[in-house]
Amino acid sequence: MLSQGLTILLYMFAFATGCMTLVLSVVFHIRESYEWTKYFIVFHASLLLVMVLQVLNVFVDVFLGNTVASVTGIVIQSLLAANVSFLIAFVPFFTTWIIAQPWRNPFRILFFLLAGAYMALSVLDMIFTSTWVFQSSMMLVFVATLFFCISVIVKNLKTIIQPDVRTVSKAIIILSFVMIPLLAISIVFPDLRYISYPIYFMAFSVIILVYLFIYFKRMPHALVRELTYEHVAKFHITEREYEVVKHIKSGFTNKEIASALGISVNTVNNHVANIFFKTQVRSRIDLLNVLNQ
Repeated sequence: MLSQGLTILLYMFAFATGCMTLVLSVVFHIRESYEWTKYFIVFHASLLLVMVLQVLNVFVDVFLGNTVASVTGIVIQSLLAANVSFLIAFVPFFTTWIIAQPWRNPFRILFFLLAGAYMALSVLDMIFTSTWVFQSSMMLVFVATLFFCISVIVKNLKTIIQPDVRTVSKAIIILSFVMIPLLAISIVFPDLRYISYPIYFMAFSVIILVYLFIYFKRMPHALVRELTYEHVAKFHITEREYEVVKHIKSGFTNKEIASALGISVNTVNNHVANIFFKTQVRSRIDLLNVLNQ
């Protein structure tokens, strides 16, 4: 009873952290409107739903009678199985999208089959009342999918276009490898999966939260009015330099600015140096602060 109570408490912390991450992710998406952010929101909301269903499952076993628990447990486990099956198909799709590679047919078929296999194992697990073989197989399918995606990201890390996404991906890769022992133990001892899931989810959410907090802290211009040429004219900034400033305000790197404007990186570096000199600043954040005054 005590261990189940502690498990529920652990899930509550994971749920609270996940909710904070989801809310800030939605704000980030509204602010930046990157295409990948909407997929991440779907992904994170699905993980959050898994946490909710898992804690409901434990709650039902602890606090409700056997009759109610048996009926409610089937509903919860069915929803949980459907959601995890969705993730088994969605996470590889999201992974291939992040590394800018097409969602190729062999992989699409493979992971849809794995999602179907997970659902079938879940049904068998409910019919035969939680046997070790089915629970271990379900855990193995999910963990194998997760680490396949992690290995793909490791292999193709340099192809991720967004620098911030690349940084977060590195942090998630490190976290996943740190969690390998606990996840491996969870396959052998399925009862421990109720502990491994919230720990992994909470650590994952903390990584995203740290990134989002850093983003909002370094973007003081986020809620400021739109930048116009009139704001920079007093600094004698040219129209071309103004185009560079707008891209800086959008968070572009010098390389991304060069690509967007069709000029060399060296030319962008010269423009940035001239802009810093004219506005008497030493960093991009200082520049944005000056221009937003």
